[in-house]
Amino acid sequence: MLKARHVLDGDSRIGKMRNNAGEMRSTYKNLSSGVALPLMVFLVCLVGPLPVCPLTQSMDSITDSTTALAESIRLGAIKAEVNGAIITDDEVKRQAAVPLREAIEKYKGRELNERAAQILSDILDELIDRQLLVQEASKIIKDNPIVKEALEREAESFLKDAMDKVGGPARFYELAIKEGVNPAEKKKELKEDLMAEALLKEFAYKKISISPKEVRNYYLEHKDEFNEEKEVKVRQIYIKVIPNAKEAEKKAQEVYQRARAGEDFAELAKQFSQDPKDSTGKLYEHKEIMQWIKGLREAVLTLEQGEISQPVRSPIGFHIFKAEAVKPARTPNFEELQEEINNKLYQDVARRRKMEYIKNLKKKAVIKVMR
Repeated sequence: MLKARHVLDGDSRIGKMRNNAGEMRSTYKNLSSGVALPLMVFLVCLVGPLPVCPLTQSMDSITDSTTALAESIRLGAIKAEVNGAIITDDEVKRQAAVPLREAIEKYKGRELNERAAQILSDILDELIDRQLLVQEASKIIKDNPIVKEALEREAESFLKDAMDKVGGPARFYELAIKEGVNPAEKKKELKEDLMAEALLKEFAYKKISISPKEVRNYYLEHKDEFNEEKEVKVRQIYIKVIPNAKEAEKKAQEVYQRARAGEDFAELAKQFSQDPKDSTGKLYEHKEIMQWIKGLREAVLTLEQGEISQPVRSPIGFHIFKAEAVKPARTPNFEELQEEINNKLYQDVARRRKMEYIKNLKKKAVIKVMR
């Protein structure tokens, strides 16, 4: 008998059948027999109940032929059948909305077309796997009212938490409708996800056990992966080289000496820095610093807490830095990482077990894919 469990705890996250398109995996396969979708075609596919992304605002400029091609794709409403259950084209595109938009922001041209096709194909595979799990779970709990009731309570609790986080039921429904989501359908999907997860926990994850020895061995074998690099946050005084580089260098040296002598760095920045951000006390975070050119980056990373750098030349001027916060490089000890490593190893095994379980379900299933 399938037992009702807490299916949204930490250990279950690796097996969760994701109904949030933004969490769909980013490994891809080809959508159809080597034919990449034209960029504007899959943009057209996003039009409908989904909010329009910025790049779709110029749809009026799409040629008639491209629009016709997009519509021909939309006519293929059924993408797959799983034991008679239908997965529609709209379902795939709805789930693909977020990763497609992310791809639009990251890629261009041919690579973007390929990524789009791969995303759509990958999500179709996810939906097929999900349908198999939901069908199997439905068979098992069909005549078990206790499990049904437990899943209903879990879904209601999850939805209540979601509503509370956005400001209550009215706000939740407002946002759902704005995003093209049917709240009642979302509740149904959530219950199905909980069913699928409970199924996996009972028949795929139940006997997973990670020993302390495995955890420690992983730490010793991958210790370098956990190294934490030195991080520095700085404030800056910037002197432009234009119009006179020699005068700029002279001024930078004067300001540096005054800072070294103990004058307030923030006040000197207000008085002399030619970058408006510096005069307002801008603190440059480590991630931002790592995007700077090599010479500036290296100069900053050598600083210790409170240290002031000599003027550093760049193509645009002279930079004087003061280290406001320094986090030394270190390697966390085993005790700090033990739980993290245990979770990783558990998830690795759970992922394999899930794939094996779904593979066995597919052997007994009738699946038709309309590629």
